[in-house]
Amino acid sequence: MIWILFISIGINLLLIIAWIFYRRELKDMILQIKTIKQGNSHTPLKRIGFSKRNRQLVEEVNELIVSFNQTDKENRRMAKQSKEMIASISHDFRTPLTSMIGYIQMLDKTTLSARDLKYLKIIEERTQLISSLIDEFYLLSLLDADDYQIHSEAVNPITLIQEQVAQYYEELSATFEDMEIDLTDELIVIQTSRVDFERIVQNLIKNAFIHGVRYFNIRLEKQEERLRFIFENKLPEKQNIDVERLFDRNYQSEGARGTDSSGLGLAIAKQLSEKLNFSLGAQLQEDLLQFHLDIYLDAWKIRNIENVKDR
Repeated sequence: MIWILFISIGINLLLIIAWIFYRRELKDMILQIKTIKQGNSHTPLKRIGFSKRNRQLVEEVNELIVSFNQTDKENRRMAKQSKEMIASISHDFRTPLTSMIGYIQMLDKTTLSARDLKYLKIIEERTQLISSLIDEFYLLSLLDADDYQIHSEAVNPITLIQEQVAQYYEELSATFEDMEIDLTDELIVIQTSRVDFERIVQNLIKNAFIHGVRYFNIRLEKQEERLRFIFENKLPEKQNIDVERLFDRNYQSEGARGTDSSGLGLAIAKQLSEKLNFSLGAQLQEDLLQFHLDIYLDAWKIRNIENVKDR
């Protein structure tokens, strides 16, 4: 009887050990599958333990992983090829359009009648608009294809914003009765791309005088860890805006449809901001649309700003 008891205890111990190993195998497989599901690994599952059923399950899952990896790789290749093709086509369109604009400007307008001058002006404006749209499309395609190069230099963001306001002063003053540019002349220096920073500011200003009315404001809010430039404008009555979609490509609010805007300007500004490690966001406060461009500063930049201000 004693040896039967020992055999029974031994069998139970083996079953318990087998169950423990089985649970451990399942746990390890689940962890591996979760890692793959989150996109953190494309490697096959490891063959765990001695269970035949577990090994068969691992083999089946590994076949799925291989198939998924091949499909994902092909999708990435096709997406990259498509973006490169779009960038190439956009570039090819730009050259003849630039030539057309040049020929129009070179025409001897003194020999044209008032009616011909009127139509010529319409042609020139439409050609400029198409050229501008293609430029935006080309830039966006470069950003998508990760072919966009950033060239940083030391710049004063306040000065650059003031220059852009001066450049578009005629359009701004024609649109807004009340315009406040609350930017004092401060020697603030950041390391960034001048061209891309100017493009972000241009797109925010253009968005304001194309879609805004009556009131426009730019101001700076300095905080310990960041500079926040706020661009704010009043909206027309009954213009419904989905703030969550403002930076989506081709998004236009109901009241803004029918304008000459492509809807790409804010999407470009958003992507350029991310390229420069800035943050661009938007919020709606009653009838005021507010964009905030945040430039985050590390410790040495803060000291640099303080040192420059003391000079």
